[in-house]
Formats: sequence, C-alpha cells, structure tokens
Amino acid sequence: MFLMPLELFTQDDSFPFAVQYGGHDKNVYMHEHDRYSELVIVLDGSADHLVDTDSYRVRQGDVFVIGEGTAHGFTEPEHFRICNIMFRKSFLDLPDFDIAESPGFQALFVLEPHCTQQSRFRSRLRLSGEEFAEVRVLIDRMVTEFKGMQPGWKTMVRAQFLQLVGILSRLYRFDTQEPEDVLGLARAIAYIEAHVSEPITVPQIAAISHYSERQFNRLFRQTFECSPGVYIADLRLRSARSLLTATDLSVSEIAGMCGYPDSSYFSRIFKKHHRLTPTQYRAMQKRP
Repeated sequence: MFLMPLELFTQDDSFPFAVQYGGHDKNVYMHEHDRYSELVIVLDGSADHLVDTDSYRVRQGDVFVIGEGTAHGFTEPEHFRICNIMFRKSFLDLPDFDIAESPGFQALFVLEPHCTQQSRFRSRLRLSGEEFAEVRVLIDRMVTEFKGMQPGWKTMVRAQFLQLVGILSRLYRFDTQEPEDVLGLARAIAYIEAHVSEPITVPQIAAISHYSERQFNRLFRQTFECSPGVYIADLRLRSARSLLTATDLSVSEIAGMCGYPDSSYFSRIFKKHHRLTPTQYRAMQKRP
C-alpha cells in the first residue's frame, strides 16, 4: 500500500495545507494518507470510489472526507474531475473554532472519516446545483491564492478554507437513511464542543444522543477508541493549549474557560498531559 505524504504537495511545515484540481482519465491507485486528511469535492463526471474492499459511485456535487490510515482510490472514471484539499488536524486547531459546535461538522469532518476507515463509507453531502455553484467559486479563489502566493496568501487561504468548512458543515443533511450512530454521536460531540467549560456528565450527553448510557458508551468507544470522559478531558486540554499559545489570557482565566475551576489542579494536569519540562511549567505559571 502506497503511503502518500503531504510533502508531495507542500514543503511548508508551518502551513500543513494544500489544494489542487485533479482530472482523472485512468484509475487512481489505492493509497493512504500520512498524518493528514483529505476533503474531496467532485467537480465533474463520476467514478467508483474504492474504500478498502468496498466500492461506491460518486458524482458531481458529492463531498466527503478521507482521514489518515484509510486506503482508498478511484476506478471506472468518466470525465472525472475533483478538488483535493489536504490538511493536518492542527490546521483546524483554533481557539475560536465554534463551527465544531455544529452537528454537521462533527458528522462530515469527524465521524464520517471514522466510518470510512471501518469500511462503512457513505457520502451524506451531495450539493444541489446552487450550493455547488457557491462552493465552486470559493474553491476557485482558494486555488488561485494557493498557487499565486501573493503577499498574505496564507491568511487568505486559511480564511477561505474555514469559510468552506463552515458552509459544508451547515449544508450537511441528516436524512431518514442516516445511520443513527452518526446522527446521535454528532449531536453529542457538538454539545460537548459548545459546553466544554461547563460540567458535563455521560448520562447527560447520552440523553442528547437518544441512546441509553450503555449503548452510548459502546458506540463512543467503538468510534473514538476511548471513553467519553477521556475525550472530554483531552478536548479541554487541547483547547487550553490553543488558548495558551494564541492569547494573553491568564492561566486561571484559561482554566475556567476550559472547565477547570481550580487553576492549580489544571496546571498540574496540563503539565502531566503535555509532559512539560520544569522550565516550561514555571514559564506557564508566571503568566499574568
């Protein structure tokens, strides 16, 4: 299996992102992504999308995300043209990334890639003609900025990509054929993102997912390979790291924003989780 690195498309480690158009008249060999995800938008034609041993027909207007570690390719292309947008998870690790509170974002960018990795690919976002036209204009601008590399191009590309993520998340449709695990977990994760600074219990988020607590725990572990409690703790610490890096807020302010009323406890947990050196820990404690 060919492991496709992001370095094939960009050499800039500080900006882990690339976008390109691809026209395919021949089959695209099976490959996996090395530590990055790929947002695919089908611009024209159709092809069979191979995911591990399964095959699904995709056509103009289909949108899906392939995560790292998922083998996929395309066969039987007919006038097949796509836009590939490649990005590392850190590219969306922003302190004010409130679109993560949208069930559509959780379904398209988080849960569907997990399902795909488990050979359960399903594209649940097929753009209408009007929606496709709006998205096409945006990605045209993004490709132009990415290739042109004019002053400020990174800011423009990131802004356009975030706009695209927001638009697609809002357009994601939960229809009657949507697997209940995707819909229920999307609701639960969106709630966690929106209330990360508040006390959150497993029975509470299980009720939001419309599952029993036992069923919810099973599905959650199956999807994320950890318990809901571990997921919430990790999210809070990742949010704290982002805020410590991107803002001048005090440690106590950040602790409160991330659901830790006791800043001393937060500091100890943060130090252990991120394996801070004594020097790094003292520097964090000196923040005003």
